[in-house]
Amino acid sequence: MENSVEEEDSDGTEGVPVPVGASQCTGGPNLAQYNQPISHQSEPFLLPIMQKMTQIMANIQKSAYSEASRPPAFKTPSIKAPDCFDRTQPFKVRSFIQSHQLIFHNYLENVSQDRKKVLYSTSFLIGRAEKWSEPYLSNLTNEDPNYLTNSWSLFESQLFTLFGDPTEVGEAEAELDSLRVKKA
Repeated sequence: MENSVEEEDSDGTEGVPVPVGASQCTGGPNLAQYNQPISHQSEPFLLPIMQKMTQIMANIQKSAYSEASRPPAFKTPSIKAPDCFDRTQPFKVRSFIQSHQLIFHNYLENVSQDRKKVLYSTSFLIGRAEKWSEPYLSNLTNEDPNYLTNSWSLFESQLFTLFGDPTEVGEAEAELDSLRVKKA
């Protein structure tokens, strides 16, 4: 700042620029008397008020900082419940699994364990697919990690193996073969 000198005031504001000649100002009230710390002996009724104001200012600064540092709230859009799967349409196994994976990724805190994923998904099996899952569900006390209800990947592969479209893999391989570059 031009025309300023750094001074140390009696209140400890060291290094704050003060305009040159400010201490020589005349013609008004002596503001230095108001720049003195309040003591509980000189103004006892002001001390609780000043303490409360200091506390309020600290709370305002704290909340402003925490709100500014927090990312904006994001509400996850709701996802429709998956369709039931009954085994009669093998081509729907993939969409059945994908719709469940979407839900698992969206609501990760609720279905973070494989067991929860399998139990949730079996609740959407009907008909012959439901009958297939009943023996596994009747033995929920089995803690073996390779047991169907404790492993999402095992459950998923069993659904594809038992109820998936058997021509799907063959068709995909044939499509890949047709895309390969052949030497002339």
